[in-house]
Amino acid sequence: MDENDKWVIQLRKGVFEVAVLALISKRPMYGYQIIRELKRTSVFEIPNGSIYPILRRITNNKWADVYWEDSEDGPKRKYYRITREGSEVLDYRFRSQKSVYEALVSLLEEGE
Repeated sequence: MDENDKWVIQLRKGVFEVAVLALISKRPMYGYQIIRELKRTSVFEIPNGSIYPILRRITNNKWADVYWEDSEDGPKRKYYRITREGSEVLDYRFRSQKSVYEALVSLLEEGE
């Protein structure tokens, strides 16, 4: 299959917010740190600048809040941490995506 398949690209875009919320639910992280973690898997390969609109959307929706912290090797870093509302959104979206996946699997397995 073609890795530039538009459907696959749109599918990945649809789960980036969930992936970012999942990461910051474990511990607060700054932007570049989030990018590095996402790039650990080819599914979430993201251009460096593309993360910031996602982070802005997450903070505008009050799913994460931010704080600044000094860095040992440069300027202060802006950290993102999940809020209670963000945890609820993460849980809801994860359960929804999981149910879609499970329904697709059951369709494929029917009649085997």
